[in-house]
Amino acid sequence: MRRWVVILAVPLLAVLMMAAAEGYIVVLKNGSRIRAREPLRIEGRNAMITLVTGTLTSLPVDQVDLVATERYNQLGLGSALIIDELNSETPVPTSTPKISLGHYASIDLQGNPELGTAITPSPTPTPGIRLQTVPYADQRMTKAFSQLFEDKHFYVYRLSAGTQPNYFFIQAVTDSQQQVFEALKVMTEAYSVIEQVDPASAPAALEIELVSSGNKPAGTFRLTPDQANELASGAVSVEKFYIDHVIF
Repeated sequence: MRRWVVILAVPLLAVLMMAAAEGYIVVLKNGSRIRAREPLRIEGRNAMITLVTGTLTSLPVDQVDLVATERYNQLGLGSALIIDELNSETPVPTSTPKISLGHYASIDLQGNPELGTAITPSPTPTPGIRLQTVPYADQRMTKAFSQLFEDKHFYVYRLSAGTQPNYFFIQAVTDSQQQVFEALKVMTEAYSVIEQVDPASAPAALEIELVSSGNKPAGTFRLTPDQANELASGAVSVEKFYIDHVIF
């Protein structure tokens, strides 16, 4: 009888482990974690969360650590590891400042731009989207992006060719969610400006790798001009843009 109990218990344990690994975790800025049935949605300034019970609830999106949430769920661990970590503490909302690019850039045929600051390239969890060993072929584009970034006092970045000849790559250091969002705004606004100034020469896609100074991933993106313009034009919030387009 005991042997039959063991035989039956093994597949049951496997089923329970699979069930525990399913689901979605929402990480709050105060460190709390909420088990959800499916990925959260951004509606306006709210994060819509379907709990494991099926109940739909919402939190101000400023209370959610979107970067940590996406990073955790990319691990594929589901809710298996956080059952004892859940709590109901209410975090203090924090604001996310808005940034505008300021002015348009002119694309100058002269000059020999170099890569940005000398930060060390980090590994990327997304195959192919990483700092390349060669600069982008059209040096006017490198100069235009650099000019726009420096006009916004955005300095901690590196530029190179992307995974395709007409893809432009940017790696930037971002050590907080606020810095992630600010970097995305500056990058998409710069890309949108370049696309408007010279659409025939603008890169077909912008590849972005955001990392912390400790080389932890903060988001990887491959954006078309239309996608970048969603954020640059203010058509979507930066929080929704991040959730919609991050591919890690």
